[in-house]
Amino acid sequence: MSKPAEFPPPARPLSPNQAVRYALLLTLTFVAAHAIMFWLALGPFRPGSNDVDLYAYWMWQGSNQGAWPGLTESWVYPVGALIPMVIPQLLGAGAAYLPLWCTMIALLNALTCLVAVSFVGLKRACLPLVWWLIFLVLLGPVAITRLDAAAMPLVLMALLVAVSLPGVAAVLLTVGAWIKVSPGVVLLPLFGVIRRRWRAVVAPAALTCVAVAALQLLAGGKPNLLLSFVSAEADRGLQVESVLATPVVVLHAIKGEELWVYNEELFTVETWGGLADAMAAIGDVAMWLGLIVIGLLVLCARRRPVEALLTGAFAAMAAMIVLHKVGSPQFIAWLAPAVVVGLIALPASRLWASLAVNLLVVAGLTMVVYPWGYNALLLGDKSLLVVLVVRNLLLTLAFGLVLWKLVHLARPGLAEVWGRLRGKPLEGPDDGLEAEPGEASGGFFGAAFGEASDGGVDGVFGPQLGTGTGAVGAGGADRSGGEMAGESALEAWPPPLEGGIVAQKREAPTGDAY
Repeated sequence: MSKPAEFPPPARPLSPNQAVRYALLLTLTFVAAHAIMFWLALGPFRPGSNDVDLYAYWMWQGSNQGAWPGLTESWVYPVGALIPMVIPQLLGAGAAYLPLWCTMIALLNALTCLVAVSFVGLKRACLPLVWWLIFLVLLGPVAITRLDAAAMPLVLMALLVAVSLPGVAAVLLTVGAWIKVSPGVVLLPLFGVIRRRWRAVVAPAALTCVAVAALQLLAGGKPNLLLSFVSAEADRGLQVESVLATPVVVLHAIKGEELWVYNEELFTVETWGGLADAMAAIGDVAMWLGLIVIGLLVLCARRRPVEALLTGAFAAMAAMIVLHKVGSPQFIAWLAPAVVVGLIALPASRLWASLAVNLLVVAGLTMVVYPWGYNALLLGDKSLLVVLVVRNLLLTLAFGLVLWKLVHLARPGLAEVWGRLRGKPLEGPDDGLEAEPGEASGGFFGAAFGEASDGGVDGVFGPQLGTGTGAVGAGGADRSGGEMAGESALEAWPPPLEGGIVAQKREAPTGDAY
């Protein structure tokens, strides 16, 4: 048999001059982005960094009065949030805390960039990472002076290694969830696309939770405070800048009312009253229902696991913003990791390109609202209200686009479920990504189970072993619909692809390749 053509064609190796140009672009963008964020956080928008002042106060209370949040006192954050907060305290308290915090976040962002480059190569990682850095600048000081800044790099790294190292991804997401809850929802799509999900996802996540509980006890913490964060925000009102508050804020503006209350404990501005209370109650239910629906859709879309994982991650994060009564400006940073990896993994996808543009606008409008014009917004400035409404509509649009895509991906699975309910199960390849003992090399792109994206055949994920419905494991189907009965996809090689192009032959993965 003649040697099959490689598909997609391998990227041309970078010449020394090209490598230098890519490295300079990424390095200079990183330095410039963090210099701007440092300047914003320490200079003109210093009041917008007041959350870090609260972190410093909590750490001062712990070190001087023995009142450690999450250990001896109930807390609004999971106990893991102590780790990033205590590091600047150990290096220098008082006025040095904020600069040290910003430096810590910059180093964590640098580590994330290094992980991305090492896993996918400088050429593929460069522009998506440049997009991420520009996004952080447009989001403003909250992109570096909030606890979320310590958790989101973990999400980005988890998505990068999810295919070849699902257990590591599960640990990273669980650690992130013990810092700030939101990374935990990405475990839903990760669970959905893994075939041996209990061993590859649930077990590492559960062991991480056990380790956190043990460390809390060893640090002198009270066991009953481990989950105190779960109920800490139950009595919060509808945050003024949240998406759910949009109709409330607009109606108050039309009536000329200023109906808001400052929450001194959490440094947030909330609105109360008939409609506000109703929207908050709706959000309490809608967010959880939304996450359940997204999880089920990912399970039904698992035959196209890469797209299901990324769209599910974005949708889950977006649900916690669009359908939640709390809508702090830094929450926008939650959406970036899925977009970065989407741009890397599915470069031909129109969905991720449009989301990238959408989020740049959303980030810029968010900084205009907070901290730039927040006081004016609270005083009834109509122009700032328009900015807030447009920002919230764009967020809702992004959420809707990803949900639409997820439903499209899930249609074959939904049809199969419907057929089974009618007693007529549909034939097709098995579900999800395979996880075996050991690990495959090559990070997110090391597995030989790529798929076609909505923008054409994926240009990153290596050999195309699947059909249009997704990855094929043992006993899959080729693109013409013919069955490979009794032999694996690798044994029946090479599988025909459209236009006579065939996939590159590769050895069977020996590790946790999906």
